[in-house]
Amino acid sequence: MPLHLTEDDLKFLVQTVADRRTDHQHVVDLVRDKEDFLEQMLDDPKLLQRLFRDRDAVLAVSPNMIFAILLRHIRREIREESYLYDYEVGAKKQRIPVFAVPEVTDLLEESDAINYLAEMLASFARTKSIVLTWMDSSGKRQKTRFNDMDIDDMIQLSRQIDPAHRPRYYRRIGDIALFLSGIYPDHAAFYHFLTPRSSRKVSRGRNLHDYEREGQTFYHKAAQHAHEPRRGSLLTTLSENFGNARRALNLLSERYLRDEKRTFYFGNC
Repeated sequence: MPLHLTEDDLKFLVQTVADRRTDHQHVVDLVRDKEDFLEQMLDDPKLLQRLFRDRDAVLAVSPNMIFAILLRHIRREIREESYLYDYEVGAKKQRIPVFAVPEVTDLLEESDAINYLAEMLASFARTKSIVLTWMDSSGKRQKTRFNDMDIDDMIQLSRQIDPAHRPRYYRRIGDIALFLSGIYPDHAAFYHFLTPRSSRKVSRGRNLHDYEREGQTFYHKAAQHAHEPRRGSLLTTLSENFGNARRALNLLSERYLRDEKRTFYFGNC
């Protein structure tokens, strides 16, 4: 799946990577729909350097662009590493080394997968509510509001809507599980040291194993009902590699999304 970039994203990309040229709009027109060229340009380290030094640039580009750059930088970094640290469920503030670098790297080398992860993260920059309206047995109109950031809300909604529309909600449930366990792993791993009221980021007492199991399950369901073979194949990949996708997001969160940046990108998620 191609990464959806805005005009401002493309201008930022070309101005930063092709910095010795002056005909930037011409280059934008040349590469706009060229996935291979865009992929090569997105992997240029100069993009991350500019994001770090130019706050106005961060505000000008889309969340899709920011996460696409960050994920590719993570991919470059881990190529040089021997192991990763992973969270051990139930061991407070303790992590263990795991030799999963090849698997995480292989996943991020797939352009469909890395683009999906970027757009999935961007989707949590603005969460929304869904209102379901129905008539009860007395004939009164009833409404229920569902938050598309809440995994339990989405599971409940997926059971109530027309079966034809369920795959998109199955996918969203997988996304929520991956987002929470990837970007907020400390809350998910150490849930039993918290109370439900002390962390809105964890739903109903789930830990990392719970999120991984549910993420795999619902991505698999979404893949089974996908209308496009390419999308179905991608969702199958995410189901089978949920743990590796989570580890990639754990690295992104730990190295580049400290608390203040999490709040900047994701508000009060």
